[in-house]
Amino acid sequence: MKLDDLLAKHPLIKIAGPRDNDAILEFFSSLAMEGKKMVIAYERDPDFFHFLELGGPCFFVFIIKSKSGEISGVGTMVLRPGQINGKKEWVGYLGDLRIKPDRKSSALWRKFYGDLIRYSVDIDEFGGCKYFYTSIMKENKKATNALVLNKKNSFQYFHLVDYKMVNIFIRFPFWVSLKSNPFFISQGKREDKGEIVKFLSNQNKKKAFGHCFEESYDELNFRIENWKPFCWDNFIIVRNLEGKIVGLTFLWSPSPSKKIILRKIPSFFKLYFTFQSLLKKSPKEGSEFKVQYLNLLSFELSLNKKEKEEVFQRMVNFIYHLPSSKKFHALSFCSFKGSATEKLKGYITQKTSLSLYTVTVRSMDEKKTLTLGELPPGFEMSLV
Repeated sequence: MKLDDLLAKHPLIKIAGPRDNDAILEFFSSLAMEGKKMVIAYERDPDFFHFLELGGPCFFVFIIKSKSGEISGVGTMVLRPGQINGKKEWVGYLGDLRIKPDRKSSALWRKFYGDLIRYSVDIDEFGGCKYFYTSIMKENKKATNALVLNKKNSFQYFHLVDYKMVNIFIRFPFWVSLKSNPFFISQGKREDKGEIVKFLSNQNKKKAFGHCFEESYDELNFRIENWKPFCWDNFIIVRNLEGKIVGLTFLWSPSPSKKIILRKIPSFFKLYFTFQSLLKKSPKEGSEFKVQYLNLLSFELSLNKKEKEEVFQRMVNFIYHLPSSKKFHALSFCSFKGSATEKLKGYITQKTSLSLYTVTVRSMDEKKTLTLGELPPGFEMSLV
């Protein structure tokens, strides 16, 4: 089955291309994300599509486009090789969902979205992909009601795991860790590549939606080619006394391909950012919120939770004092519920609660449990 065969059933749904770029950017700029505390917008200009190229080797942008050329809805799908129960499969991240708040647009999208999920495994261009996941902010009640709780949908959202996006702003100046330090921390070098790939491959093999590190498709090589600038010293590597890697992350920001703009900052945060400006770089209302992300964050599987917590604490302390970190307003990481990253100490942080869901065809068994692999899953906050 060709994708065009599916689109023929939905004449107002189109695959967007470069000619639609400006119209999509204009549509996105009109729909900022309003939370309880602040209003933010994600800027993707001048090229909406470039950010999607960073997530995987294949992507699609679907739009609701009237006969007059007006766009009233956008949704994207990024496909990449992933791990499902230890087996290599195509997996898809569903993102950028923006629908004009009217019944017609919502109904059009719901019908198309259901067919897209139902027939995905048969669509040639998708490579047989049948595993999809997506992220929703917990305070985004509109999205939760429309996508997760609406039983009229022909598709179904299954809760996978809760997580928090944590932004680290300032370290408490007099906070000191009194624990022993049986680890060595350093920045990476090109000659570490083989060891890095081996470590990351081992961490991802059993993960739900884990990344693939093998000859036929190496996630690291994909990032070397597509994530610019790619610097080997952005790898932060923690080793034990025997020199074995026990923790690792890669520092990177998707800006300028995707920028976070603070359109409105509540009074409390304005006051806080004024205080922060005395100590380090601080964002302003209407400007970009510059964030450096901890990507590929992984810990040696044989470590117990306390050891992982210690490795993570030391890692963050090291990163915070790097000269490159001073260029950013915050250091950001994805903290999954129950993980070793929950007990970070000594920092002023801001946290946003979200959930990951898998998306499937609606089943008669609404309490069906999907076994996709171990948690936490392979997921990068920087690519959302």
